[in-house]
Amino acid sequence: MNKKEHQNVSLYLMFLKTLNHQYPQIQPFISMYIRRILVLLAILSLFSTCRPLKRPVNVNFAHLYNSELSVVQPEYSIFHHQTDSTKLIMYINPDELLYVRDATEDFFTSRFQLSWYLFENFESRNLSDSAKIVFSDTLTVDLKPYIERTVKLATPPGLRYTLFTEFEDLNRRTRHQDALTLDKSHPYTSQFFVFSENENSKSTAPFFLSSQKNFEITYAEALNFELSAYLYPTHDIIPVPPFVVIDSKVKHLPELVADTSFVLDFRNGKSSLFTSLKGLYHFHEKGNSELGFVAYAFHPGFPNVSDSDDVLRSLRYITSADEYQQLFTYNDSRLAIERFWNRSAGNPDRARELISRYYNRVNNANILFTSFVPGWQTDRGMIYIIFGPPHSVFKTENTETWRYTEGMNVPSATFTFNRINNKYSPNHYVLERDQSYRSTWNHAVSIWRR
Repeated sequence: MNKKEHQNVSLYLMFLKTLNHQYPQIQPFISMYIRRILVLLAILSLFSTCRPLKRPVNVNFAHLYNSELSVVQPEYSIFHHQTDSTKLIMYINPDELLYVRDATEDFFTSRFQLSWYLFENFESRNLSDSAKIVFSDTLTVDLKPYIERTVKLATPPGLRYTLFTEFEDLNRRTRHQDALTLDKSHPYTSQFFVFSENENSKSTAPFFLSSQKNFEITYAEALNFELSAYLYPTHDIIPVPPFVVIDSKVKHLPELVADTSFVLDFRNGKSSLFTSLKGLYHFHEKGNSELGFVAYAFHPGFPNVSDSDDVLRSLRYITSADEYQQLFTYNDSRLAIERFWNRSAGNPDRARELISRYYNRVNNANILFTSFVPGWQTDRGMIYIIFGPPHSVFKTENTETWRYTEGMNVPSATFTFNRINNKYSPNHYVLERDQSYRSTWNHAVSIWRR
């Protein structure tokens, strides 16, 4: 019951009490109605004070993979700054908020709200914590690139929590929901560490490292310990189409062999410096490779692919074997790309449009789906690039189900991905392949080629 409805009921009660006083002969009837209304108010009050249980398993998360579905898109970083506490840092683009002029002052203000629900895991009904905080921001002449707000959550160690967030622009009444993993299953998860390239460049996970740069790592607490680091070369694996059924005996994760290893010495929570080289870094507790985290230094500028070999390699999904080999016969990769797309598109204008759309998806796939390989080389990355952002995404603890509804440039399809547990990445999912996808895949690829 909202405030206005509550006021109306209160006025009605006052009216009944007045009748009860002025007309004693109908007092029994009036008293009965008053009692019924008071009971109803008590029941409604009870339900209105109970917070609705928001569960991520029931939410369509398609907006996380398609920026066009949500006006406001906050980003979050997580840092376990203490053993039993976590900082959730929220970043909002002020251009996505609605600023309204204050009625009494000559300035414009935005009001936004963050609600969160902390569960023991993705599918749990056990709510560990929940809260709601309202923030505001005043529009200034020197507009900030982003608004930063921090909240603290009580998170006892030993669990891998799911944090369901709901952000709302209170002026525009637009919402954005997300499901974040707070990993405190052991003291060497990535969320206990911060990477610093210099005083002004600090980052929390996921760690995308520039090559040939010096980095220092800071731990959540000022402790002395050693951290082992293994550097693995980039892997050339490219997924096969979804209709190619892979033998179940084939390993989902290829064998990774390190190029080099070293030990980082932490003193008072700060590591010795190291220079990043190209590859996948796996940092872990000394003597126990199962407790650790990864950082990515796949190529300069990653996750952007504009100046890397992946510009050509990512075309594998829409090329024949002969066409793919032909791409590498040119000395100039830009020339190879232009000739391929001009031949496929039929005219330069459409070629430019397709190039922009295709490589935007490749870059987005790297941001969203990178695991022990760049995101475009994963099963989810492959489907995302060819079919585009899914129309619906439903998640469980270890699965994602993507659905596409038939449209002008998208065939109808449903894909299920299963998360593969491994020490190198919590973000690696494998597609459930089926021969029935053949016609759907061929149709989707043909749209890029006509």
